Amino acid sequence: FFIYPLIRIHVNEESKLRAMTASLSARSQSMERAALTDGLTGMQNRRYFDDALAQYMEEFSRIERPLGIMLLDIDHFKSINDTHGHDVGDEVIKGLANTIRDYTRHHDIAARVGGEEFAVVAPNVGIAELEKMANRLRLAVSNLVFNLGDTVRLKITISVGIAIWDGEETGAKLYKRADGNLYNAKRGGRNKVCA
Repeated sequence: FFIYPLIRIHVNEESKLRAMTASLSARSQSMERAALTDGLTGMQNRRYFDDALAQYMEEFSRIERPLGIMLLDIDHFKSINDTHGHDVGDEVIKGLANTIRDYTRHHDIAARVGGEEFAVVAPNVGIAELEKMANRLRLAVSNLVFNLGDTVRLKITISVGIAIWDGEETGAKLYKRADGNLYNAKRGGRNKVCA
């Protein structure tokens, strides 16, 4: 008479505890995904990119294969926001994100790393291949058309800086080199790839 009700209470509490644990685990995974994902585009974010780059560098230092990165930035993005509004700017960013997904390989890591700036880790490519990839992407973006109502059609271009890892430098130095090349593409007239 005394033990059976205690067992039933214990089973019910254990069942509730399991349900709470499963719920907390699911929430934790969801929060972890959110912490590594850009909310606007659904792409990976800068934190994920930095971690992935470090992992690729560790692996590729062992197998001595080339590793490249691309940094891309929308040309004259501020004027798009100023002229058409931030909602249009968001649509442009989403359109670029989709194009980047379409023009990168399944094992590349593509991320939104800043406002209108994106980065791609491209393993197993030399400078010539990386430059071709970047130019294909640049041309695809220049062919995008954003229809803003009945009368306005918006086209964009991107500038791209690329760099191949020398096998010694840190991820931050590789990123800085690619960023310097991005700056050179901007300074050189935009809608360019600089290596």
